[in-house]
Amino acid sequence: MNNLYAILLAGGTGSRMGLEIPKQFLHLRGESLLRHSVKRFQRFGLLKSMVVVSHPDWILETEKELEDLLAPNDRIVEGGETRHLSTLQGIKSLTYDEKDIFFIHDVARPSFKQNELFQLVEQTKIFGAASIVCPVTESLVRVKLHQNYTEEPLKREEVYAVKTPQSVAGFMINELLLEALPSNPKLHPTDLCTWMGKRKVGMVETDFHNTKVTSPGDITLADSLYIEDLT
Repeated sequence: MNNLYAILLAGGTGSRMGLEIPKQFLHLRGESLLRHSVKRFQRFGLLKSMVVVSHPDWILETEKELEDLLAPNDRIVEGGETRHLSTLQGIKSLTYDEKDIFFIHDVARPSFKQNELFQLVEQTKIFGAASIVCPVTESLVRVKLHQNYTEEPLKREEVYAVKTPQSVAGFMINELLLEALPSNPKLHPTDLCTWMGKRKVGMVETDFHNTKVTSPGDITLADSLYIEDLT
């Protein structure tokens, strides 16, 4: 391993939440979700640089929000039409080699643990990619598209919820980039695990503190679960 980079995905526009501002600017305990994620990676202390991927319409606001936090090696870049294209924009903005490792993180998740980042690195050295995951505690069934019934219960002990940060090595990125993307944006990978396809992805287990803000009520839940120093 040579260098560690972080790609922070902050490309939302607020449309799904019905807000006037994107969710990355929502405040949790006095600071935006975006700032919380940036600060957690800064406390990690081992990054070569950090790339914040923003929607083009919110570049200026993102710059203002982070003007006192970003280091000279850090940068803000414009995102793409999909989450995956935004991830690619962040990766393409950096020069890397096969031994470098990228963290990919959705800033709508303000809480992750420092020791999980170390574990992600170790798992990525083994598998080429790794993800934060959480055990599922409820019963699960599979319902196929356009059906209103199920006939396939799933074993919850074999199912995990995928979260971020995720991580991927430079050599694996180069391999994945050789595969053509579907022309339909709706078929683009939705995270690193779906991008990896049938390849093995290392798992780093987390707990309920790693929650995602996807609806207006989630900020209240995130506040109740937030711990300042997650080690």
